[in-house]
Amino acid sequence: MPNPIDNMKALLSKRGGIARGNRYGVHFTHPTIKNNQQGSNSWVQNGRDTWILCTAAVLPGKRISTTEATHNHHLAKKPYSMATDEVTMTFLLTGDYYMKKYFDLWQEMIVDSSGNHYKTYFKSDYCAPVQIDALHGDEEDTVGYSITLKNAYPIQVSQVELGEGVEGMVEVTVTWEYDNWKPTEDQKKKTSRMSSWLPPLHGPAGGPEQQVQTSSYGPAGRGFI
Repeated sequence: MPNPIDNMKALLSKRGGIARGNRYGVHFTHPTIKNNQQGSNSWVQNGRDTWILCTAAVLPGKRISTTEATHNHHLAKKPYSMATDEVTMTFLLTGDYYMKKYFDLWQEMIVDSSGNHYKTYFKSDYCAPVQIDALHGDEEDTVGYSITLKNAYPIQVSQVELGEGVEGMVEVTVTWEYDNWKPTEDQKKKTSRMSSWLPPLHGPAGGPEQQVQTSSYGPAGRGFI
């Protein structure tokens, strides 16, 4: 009789172990700075200097939008569209408040509030792809699941509480607006030598193979700007 514990061990070994939420990476590049009213932006450093400041991220989900329809006197929900979840990220603030300044500048690239009359810019000027990787946590930083937010921009930057009673680290939370999220291109292209991880639903045998991708942005468990 098969041992359930051995079966569980074999399954976890085959699937790369148990997923760990503290192994992740976020990667995005800021849009080109075109607003001359911001003055010198030399403090916007290379992304590898700030990847460690991301302390939390969210993998969004999707929900099928439906409408009620009657067919043969039976009420049923018919799908007509799809909605995506809100995405938030939390960043640790350093003594120079680098990440707060960074997202303040990005929002000024969306709506210029420096004058008496606000000015909005074109969407193509302030959007950027945002990649979120869930990592295996091994030495190679293998990516187990990866998505990209299309045409993303920071729609909200949270307030930062200050006070004599505030202890510990100070953080800022950013909420992203985006058009849609899709599997990252590298994840879709790179496949392993292992057999298909899902049985075929229709047609001949085959299907998506287990995707193996390696993160090239730094150690697991933090983010990259």
